[in-house]
Amino acid sequence: MGLKANNQSGISAVADSLVKMGLEDVRVNEKGNVLRIAYEDKVYRGTYRGLAAVIDKLLRDESIITPVHLIVLENRIPQIDVRMSVSAIFDYRKGLIDWKEFVNSLKISYDTDEDMRMLAEAPTMNRSIGKVEVVLYPQVSLNNSWLDKLYGVVLNIAPAVEVSLWRGASFTGQVIFPVWNNMGGEYDYIRPGMLVLRQELRFPHNLFASFSIGNFNADRMGADVSLLYRLSNDRWAFGLNGGLTGSSTFYGGKWEVAQWKKINGSILVQYNEPHYQLEFDLRALRFIYGDYGVRLDCVRHFGEVAVGLFAMCAGGQVNGGFNFAIPLPRKKRGNRRAVRVRLPEYFDWEYQARTGTYYAKRLGRTFETRPDENHSRSYYNPDFIRTNLKRLEK
Repeated sequence: MGLKANNQSGISAVADSLVKMGLEDVRVNEKGNVLRIAYEDKVYRGTYRGLAAVIDKLLRDESIITPVHLIVLENRIPQIDVRMSVSAIFDYRKGLIDWKEFVNSLKISYDTDEDMRMLAEAPTMNRSIGKVEVVLYPQVSLNNSWLDKLYGVVLNIAPAVEVSLWRGASFTGQVIFPVWNNMGGEYDYIRPGMLVLRQELRFPHNLFASFSIGNFNADRMGADVSLLYRLSNDRWAFGLNGGLTGSSTFYGGKWEVAQWKKINGSILVQYNEPHYQLEFDLRALRFIYGDYGVRLDCVRHFGEVAVGLFAMCAGGQVNGGFNFAIPLPRKKRGNRRAVRVRLPEYFDWEYQARTGTYYAKRLGRTFETRPDENHSRSYYNPDFIRTNLKRLEK
């Protein structure tokens, strides 16, 4: 028996304690003398703080005397599998090993298939379906493409209503409110932001997929599909992306859309270097307006801060720049009720060195399908998770 208490009552007690933490879509069962737990974290910022809180909670629960397998969900899609051995649990409780040594004993990987099959019949507690978040996105844009001004500056606040639907599905509805700009035109108007229905899927053997349809950024409306395959060594990943879009503009206070005729796509090779927490992304792309090119990103992850440099070539023109994503308050949010108002977890921004030529020739244009797309959000690389868990001293 893996729990000191009656099996079913012990499982219920563990599930209740996780729900009280504010975790959602909690599933718990015990099969083959292994306690398995799946949960989604909408309370703690980032990908590892909530995991650390869950591990700490289970280590303090003396009724747990069995190996524990944790599956971290996002939008009810499994992301990583974290396995705690019973010997390490006992050694930590006895003070024979410290927190860092315990974290080193964890087995962290993307391989969630087996544990999710074992949890298939477990009931779900504190479901996320139908819950709503109002996220207040700040938007800052700087562009030096004009001769009559040093920089074109745009400051907006763009609240978005984000709704959890069925498994893997979500809807984002965003409105952009101008705060200040020196560019005029559409930037003076209250206008639609991202209006996107998104479906995410996970297939066996670490294959992820997503499909988005709606109004994106960069004046695009259409459909976008992505595939990402992660190797079992947790460091290499390969991806494909394709989109079919038309223009979506807001000039003179009038929203105008065009037929979806533009085809874009990309091929991705990604490598995650564990020692320095570096992420390398190499893409071959067909951009929105039909030009072809390549882009190489090198991103350093400093905990929740991501800072990157990139170089690209589009339509025979070379460009480069930098980007970053920094965390916004707070590290821990209150439990999510029917509706919660909050800031986004991260603020991200990118600078391109050659905006004038690229802007005039419409080169290297891409779009995003969600307002929180950056290098820090949903970064579940196992080496990154382990490194940052060790930094959270208990």
